This record gives sequence, C-alpha cells and structure tokens, in this order.
Amino acid sequence: MVRSYLLKRLKESQLEMLLAAVESRGADLSACVLLPRDQPPLLDPRLLCCQLWRWPDLRQDAELKRLPVCRSSKDTVYICCNPYHWSRLCKPESPPPPYCRSARDRLKPEVSIPSVSDRAPSEGQCPGSLTTNGEGEAGERGWCKLAYWELASRVGRLFSVELPAVNVFTSLPHGDGLCLAALTEDDPPHESVRRTRAKIGLGVTLSQEEDGVWAYNRSDSPIFVNSPTLVDPDSRPPPVCRVLPGHCLNIFDADKAACARHWDFATTGPVDPNSVRISFAKGWGSKYSRQEITACPCWLEVLLAPCR
Repeated sequence: MVRSYLLKRLKESQLEMLLAAVESRGADLSACVLLPRDQPPLLDPRLLCCQLWRWPDLRQDAELKRLPVCRSSKDTVYICCNPYHWSRLCKPESPPPPYCRSARDRLKPEVSIPSVSDRAPSEGQCPGSLTTNGEGEAGERGWCKLAYWELASRVGRLFSVELPAVNVFTSLPHGDGLCLAALTEDDPPHESVRRTRAKIGLGVTLSQEEDGVWAYNRSDSPIFVNSPTLVDPDSRPPPVCRVLPGHCLNIFDADKAACARHWDFATTGPVDPNSVRISFAKGWGSKYSRQEITACPCWLEVLLAPCR
C-alpha cells in the first residue's frame, strides 16, 4: 500500500531515475528524485523510499544524513527521495566497550601507531612524509592528505584533497577521487590484502562540513575508524568505531581536536591530534586478533590540516 502510494506520485522519468539508483545500489551517478516536502511525517517520501529500498527498520528521518553527491540540499520546496543519496547516522558507542582496554593494557606503547609523518620508511614502503620529498610543500592547498596503507607498508604517494568531498574506492563506475586499484595494479598483494581489496568496492566518501569531517561508508562491508575526537580524554587509547555499510559518522570534530592537543597522551605513545585512521572491512583492537592497525590488510590515514 505504501509502495503503491509512493510510486503513484512519481513521474515516469522519476521512476526511471529511481530504478537506476536502486539497481546499481548507488554505484551509478544517479540524479535527485524530487517530491514536495509538505507531507505528513508518516508519508515523508524520503523516509518511505529509504525504508522500502535500504533500511526496513528505519523509524524517523532524523536518522538520515544527506550524501555530498545530493545537489538538492538548499531546495525548500522539494526533498530528494533517491535512497542512495542518503546515509544512516552512526553514533559512536558511549562508553566504548568492548574496544577500550584495561588500565594495564593502556600502558603498552604498541597500542598507538605513529602517523605517516612519524614513521621511517620500511622495505616496500614509499619513502617520504608530509615534510619530505616534496609531498608537503609549504603553501600547498588542501584540507587533508590521504595515505593508503596495506598492512605496514604505505602504497603510493600522499593524495592531497582540495574539493569539499572525496571518494576513496576500488570500483566506482562514474566517479572521481582516489582509486586504490590504480595505486596497486602492478603490485601483487598478499592474500589477505587481495581478499580485503575485493570488499572495498564503492569505498568511503570523506566530506569536510561545517561541523567537522564526515565519513560515508558506501561499500558493502563495515569500516573501522580511530580518531582522537571520538572519545573523551579519560578513555585511552581512542576507541575503534565500527561503521556499517550505508552509515555515516562524524570522524573529526575540529573543536574537540583543539582540546585534544592539550590532552596528556604520554602513556599511550605518539598521538597525532589531526590524524584519523580508517580500516576497510577488518577491525583491530581488543575485540580482534589484530591488535594494531598495521595488521589490517587495507587502511587509510587521513592527515588533516594543519599538517606538521
């Protein structure tokens, strides 16, 4: 009944756009499907579309956040009903168990991995950091730089991001950004890396917004995020947050980051208050066999300005 009500309100061209979005599961660069905003809450077309084609357990539109690809955010009359122009909000666990460690474990230096700019190059790892080899020249534009890692080796050069949003993916038919497959096409991977690469797919969209930096998980596997702004200063090391497919999370709050610079991280090893780590498909920490992110097959380091 609800589906019938909704479909009757759509024009043929809108039905075609909706069909293309649903069939490609967001892979194709589909357009906005617009319907009037002035509807009763239970008949909100955006909510209905997302319930029908993505999240049957969705209860209210407050759980949704618009993807950067959606171009109708400033439209006061119409609302976009393309279910793949929306992401579901993911709230970090509070308190963070089962990820937080005991007080004794917190004293172990290996729980915190230095950022790219702290690490010395290893064999098979591209040398250089934000301050060497011309990768981070003074005055260079960009709100962040991306470093892609496979296990403990960095792959490729730092990728500078200037646009408000960037896609990081292995397979995206009609998109741009950082294609991880292009970085690794001539490098036969470890078996665990090969399997994990296959799960990245549409990957993640990183977006600089008014309230911070958001990560939108567009893949079919979870991503795992470690950020100094996802936890209060009494919980160390910062927890690892699991973000399910189709969900999004504010991974870096600039206001909290300013406070983090004054926190005492001396017992947990080097911590970069402007660095966020994202592992594709595989988690790490006390709940997993992988204790450090360098044991994760495919992961991303987001180095946010101001860089060192």
